[in-house]
Amino acid sequence: MWRPCAQPAARGLATHLAACMVTQLSSYCQQFDALLRPILTPLQDALTALAAAAPGTPGTGQGRPLTELQHHLRTLCDKVSAQQAYVLIFGPLKSGKSTLMNAIAAAYVSEVSSLPAYPCLVFVGAGKRREYVCTRYDGSQQTFTDGSVLHLHIHDAHGKLAQAIRKAEAEGHVFDPQEHFAQAIRRIDVLVPDSRLQQTGAVLVDTPGLYTRMRFGYDRMTRDFRDAAACAIFVVKSDTLFLEQVFAEFQQLLELFSRIFLVVNVDAHKRDVGPDGKLVPSLEQSQPEAVLAAFERLAMSAPLQRAAAEGKVRMYPVDLLHAASSSLQKEPLDKQPQSFQRFQKDLTDYLGSHEYLAAFLRDSLQRANLLLGEVSSTCTASDIRTLQAQLADLRERHQFVTAEQRRLALALQFDWLPTAQKLHKALDDEIERTARDTGQKLLRTLGASIDTWFLSSHSLDWLVAGQWTPLVSDYRDEVLRAGKRALEQAQGQPSAGLDLPDGVGDLLHRFGIDLRNVRQQALAALGGPAWKGKATVPIDPDQIPIKRGMLDVVAFRSVDKVRHRLFGDKPRPDQKIPGKEKAARLGEPGRLFLHQQITAFRGELAPATIAAVRHHLGEALMKAMAEALQKQLRTAEPRLQQARVELESEIARLQAVLQPVQALATTAGDLQGKLSALATRFGSEFRPAPATGPVLTPQPRRGRHDSPARPHNQPERR
Repeated sequence: MWRPCAQPAARGLATHLAACMVTQLSSYCQQFDALLRPILTPLQDALTALAAAAPGTPGTGQGRPLTELQHHLRTLCDKVSAQQAYVLIFGPLKSGKSTLMNAIAAAYVSEVSSLPAYPCLVFVGAGKRREYVCTRYDGSQQTFTDGSVLHLHIHDAHGKLAQAIRKAEAEGHVFDPQEHFAQAIRRIDVLVPDSRLQQTGAVLVDTPGLYTRMRFGYDRMTRDFRDAAACAIFVVKSDTLFLEQVFAEFQQLLELFSRIFLVVNVDAHKRDVGPDGKLVPSLEQSQPEAVLAAFERLAMSAPLQRAAAEGKVRMYPVDLLHAASSSLQKEPLDKQPQSFQRFQKDLTDYLGSHEYLAAFLRDSLQRANLLLGEVSSTCTASDIRTLQAQLADLRERHQFVTAEQRRLALALQFDWLPTAQKLHKALDDEIERTARDTGQKLLRTLGASIDTWFLSSHSLDWLVAGQWTPLVSDYRDEVLRAGKRALEQAQGQPSAGLDLPDGVGDLLHRFGIDLRNVRQQALAALGGPAWKGKATVPIDPDQIPIKRGMLDVVAFRSVDKVRHRLFGDKPRPDQKIPGKEKAARLGEPGRLFLHQQITAFRGELAPATIAAVRHHLGEALMKAMAEALQKQLRTAEPRLQQARVELESEIARLQAVLQPVQALATTAGDLQGKLSALATRFGSEFRPAPATGPVLTPQPRRGRHDSPARPHNQPERR
C-alpha cells in the first residue's frame, strides 16, 4: 500500500515505517481535503437556489437530500482534514457507554449523554477549551460552555421533539425530523481540553441506546460511519451478557466494522452470599474472565465465535466505574485496572496500525465516492429532469415568440398587392366578359327605347333620364356583381384566393386573422366604385338635328327657338313631344343621331366601367385590406413583447434554480474521476459502495416474555 521511503541508516525499521506512515497519511489528508472540500461551495449555491425558488417549482424537493449530503460531505472533510479516527460506541441503555467515554477521554463528558433517549449522536473530541456545539437538522448551530445549561437545553429539546413526533403520528405520517421538525438536534460536538484524545486523535461517537423508543432516524444518524468509522465498541453489562436480545443486532456490526471491541462492564464490588451466609466476592469480581469463558461456550453465536477467532472481535471484562474514576483522577495508566489497560492499549495500537491506515484511506475514498454519486443522482432526479424539461419547453417557446416577432415585422412591411395577381387575373376576365356581354344587351335595349320614344309623346328627358340612366346603372351594377361573384368564389379558400408566401397564412391564423372577414369588412368600408362620368347617355339638345316648318320660317323662328319649343329648357328637356311632331321635326336624321350617341356612349362606357370595377375590387380593395391587416397585426406586437418578457423572466427564474444544480452535478462527476486518481496515487483501490441500510436496523420492542429472534446459525439454548 505504502510507497517505499529511503531508509536512514541511523533509524530502525519500525521507526522508519511509522514515519513513512505519518508522512503518507498527512499528505493524503491534505490532498483529499483540497480535492473534496471545494464541492461544498457549489453545493451551498444549489441549496440557496432551491431555497429561493418559488413554491411549486420542480426540483425544490431535492433541497432536503442535498442538505443531508452537505452535512455528510462536510463531516467527512473535517474528519479527514483533522486525521480523526471515529470510534462508534454502541450498547443498550444504561450499559456504561458514558462511563467508558469518561475513561477513554480521561475527561468528564457524561453530562451530554445524561438523556440517552434523545436520538442524536454525540461526538467527543479534543479541543482547546470545553465547548458543546448543538447542530440541528436545519443546519443551525448553538454553542454552550456550561454543561448544566446544555443539560437544560437538551431537556427542553427532548420535550419539543416528543410533541413533534406525536403530532406526526397523529396525522398518520412517518416522522422525519427534516420534514416535520427541522429544529431537532442532529448531533452534539463536545470539545474537551486536556484529555487523552489529544494524543490519539480519536473522536468518540456515542450513539443512542439500542431499543430506545425514538430511533426515528437511526439510519440517517449513523450514515456517516458506514464507510468512515475506524472501529466500534460494544458495551454490555455482565448482568445482560447472556441475554440473546442484547446481541440480536450484533451481526450487523460484524458486517460493517473491521474491528469490534466488546467491553463487558463488570462490577468489581459485587458480592454473593456464601454457604455460611457471609458476603463473599462474586465470580464477576474474582474471576471476570470466567464469565467471558462461559459466555463464549454457552451463549456466543457462531458468527461471533468466528469473528473472535479471527481477531475481528476482542472481548474485555472491565470495571468501567473503577476505570473512569482512575482516568478522571489522572492516575498513571499503570495504576489503572489491568483489563482497561489492555483494552486501551489494543485500541490505541489498532488506531496506529497499518490495518487502520489502509482502512482509513479505503473507507474515506469509498465514502467520498458514494456521497459524490448520491450528489450526482440527486441532481438528476426525476423532478430535476422535470425542471430541465420545463426549462427546455420555455426556451423553445421563447425561440418561437422571437421568431414570431421577426415574422410579424416582415408582415407589417409586406406588399400584399402581388399576392392577388392570380385573383385579379380571374377577376379581370370575369369583369371583361360580363361588360362585353351585358354591353351588347344594353345597346340593343337603348336602341329599342329610341323607337319606343318616337312613337310616344314622352319628352326627351323621359328618354334620357327615365329610360337610359337606369339601364346604364343596371349595366354598371351587373359588371360590379360579376366581379364580386369572382371574389366570392375565392372566399371559399382559407387564403381568400391570395397567393401567400410560406408562413404568412399560418401567422395570420395564429393571430386569429381571417382574410375572408378582412376582405368583407374592407369592401363594406370602401362603399361603391368611383364611376367615371354620369350614368346616362350624354345628349345635348342643341346637337340634335331638327326641321323647321313653313310656319317657323314665316314667323322667323330660329332653330334654337324651335328646339326650345320642342324639347323645353335645356337643363331638363321635359317638354312632351307628340309622335307626329317627332316624326316631323326629327325624322330619320334625329333618330340616326340618337343611335349614334348611344353607340358612342357604349364604346366609352365599357372600358370606363371595367376600369372602375377593376380598381375598386382590385387595387383599392387590396389597399384597404392591407391597412386593416396592418392594424390588426400591430395589435399583436404588444402581446408578443409581453409574452417574450414573461418567458425571459420565467426562464431566468428556472435557470437560477437549475444552473447551480447542474454545476454541482458536473463538479461531482469531475471529482469522482479525480478521486480515482487520488486512490491510484496512494496505492488504494475502492469500488463504489452500494447504498446499504442503517447501521442498525430498528427492531420492534420486545416484552420481557417475548422470544427474541436467534442470530443466524445460533443453536437454540435449552
